[in-house]
Amino acid sequence: MPTYAVLGATGSTGSNVLKLLVQNPKVTINVYVRSRPKLVAKFPTIASNPNVNIFTGNLNDTAIIKSCLQGTDAVFSTVATNDNMPDTHIAQDTAQSIVVALMDLRMENPQAKLPTIVWLSSASLNEKYHKKGPALLHWLLMHSFSNIYGDLAHAERYLAMHKKWLKVVIMQPGGLVEDKMHGHELNLDQPSDFLSFADLAAGMIEVAEKGGYDWEGVTLKAKTKGTKMEYTVPIQMVKGLTFHYFPFMWSVTKTLHLQ
Repeated sequence: MPTYAVLGATGSTGSNVLKLLVQNPKVTINVYVRSRPKLVAKFPTIASNPNVNIFTGNLNDTAIIKSCLQGTDAVFSTVATNDNMPDTHIAQDTAQSIVVALMDLRMENPQAKLPTIVWLSSASLNEKYHKKGPALLHWLLMHSFSNIYGDLAHAERYLAMHKKWLKVVIMQPGGLVEDKMHGHELNLDQPSDFLSFADLAAGMIEVAEKGGYDWEGVTLKAKTKGTKMEYTVPIQMVKGLTFHYFPFMWSVTKTLHLQ
C-alpha cells in the first residue's frame, strides 16, 4: 500500500490532490498544513479517516516535515502563492525544508528508501515551451509574476544541487483554473494554455504512480476541449507588473486592504 505526503493541502493544487487520494482506500496519506482548522473546514471527515495522518506547524520546523515525509513513496509539493509579492521565498523555504528533512532521514538510515518529490513549477520556466509561444506574452508573464518565478527558479537550482541522491519530477503546467476535470495527458512537449487544478492533480498522481520522470520537466494537456478561460488573468498581470516595477506598492495595497 503506497504512502504519499501532501505539502500544502489547503491550496488549490494540494486540495485537489488530496481530494483524489482520499478516494483510494489503499493509500496512506500524510498531510502537512499550517492550519488544521482550515484543512478540516475543506475536508470535514478527514480527521476521522484512518488512512490520513495530519501534521501541522511551521514549514521551517524540520522535525514536523521529517515526520511527514518518513516512509513515504512520493511527496506532492504544492505549497505556492499566486501573488507577485516582492522578496517572496515560499518555494525556497519549501525546498530547503524537504531537503533538510530527507538528509536527516538519510543520515539516520543510509539504506532508507527516500520518496520522489513531485514539485509544482510552471511552464513559463521551461525554455523549450516558451520558445514556441509569442515572445511578448512570455515577457509579460515573466514580469507580471517575476517574484514568484524568481523564487521557483532559486528553489529548483537548490534542489538540483542534490541531484545525485534526490529524485525530483518538475511539473510545469500552463495557466491553472478552477474547473471540472476534462481528462489529462502527460506531455514533455507543449502544455495546454489552461488546465484545471483537478486535471493537474490527477497528472501529479499519475507521475508518482508511474515513476520514470526523474528530473524531467513534465507538463500536461487537457484531453478534451472546454477548459474555461481565466478572465481575471489580465487583472493579476496588471497587479503583478505594478509590484515588479514598484515593489513598495505591495505594502500600500495591503494597508488599504486592496489585495
